[in-house]
Amino acid sequence: MVFFIKRLLHKNTFLIPRHIAIVCDGNCRWAKVRNLPKSYGYKASIKPIRRITKKCSKLGVEVLTFYAFSTKSWEKSPEDVDYLMKLFVKFFGSLGKDVGTNIKVKHIGNKSSFSPELVSEIDKIEKLTENNSGMVLNIALNYGGRFEIVDAVTGILKDVEEKVDIDKLSEDSVDKYMLTAGLPDVDLIIRTSGEMRINNFLLWQSSQPNFWATADYWPEFRGGHLKESILHYNRMRKTI
Repeated sequence: MVFFIKRLLHKNTFLIPRHIAIVCDGNCRWAKVRNLPKSYGYKASIKPIRRITKKCSKLGVEVLTFYAFSTKSWEKSPEDVDYLMKLFVKFFGSLGKDVGTNIKVKHIGNKSSFSPELVSEIDKIEKLTENNSGMVLNIALNYGGRFEIVDAVTGILKDVEEKVDIDKLSEDSVDKYMLTAGLPDVDLIIRTSGEMRINNFLLWQSSQPNFWATADYWPEFRGGHLKESILHYNRMRKTI
């Protein structure tokens, strides 16, 4: 797949999206159709994250964002939430060796509800990779687009007397208060499991993205899906 895409890059009209954002949906349904507990679906969701991260890095994607746990996900059963929080501890703990070298890992979301152990693992991987110059990997955990906008407005109001000239407020100045400050807007949103909604995901950053969806569940996501989504992105740009 990577070779196929790189071959197309020789065409001046073919572009790799700078920022790809993925809504990783359908883990529980993937388990259900296989008569497996939901926990199997959650666990199976980790492999595609590792796989697609490596492929996007090789392709030259600048930013890759995974929507892993939304602010609404706390409404799951206590057992599911507890399992997911423990799974995320292991995920961030092994992320350094799983995604390859030179990738910069960032958490976007609200860490205030996390266990000290999870916060520690997130802080470790961010510190370990902060000076890397390769692709930025955002893991959106306890994230919501409206939460992020409210958080940005709160930051602006706190700084309004000292740093912010309200008369000169612009999109660029607001962007500096977003969790993705300094990163390019989303070019391509991918959603699995057949849903056609972005579910409160990167609302500020998604002003003009292309959208691609597959009926396959997230644990089934492979390089072929990524290839199709990037080809779709280029078709929508009407340049192929």
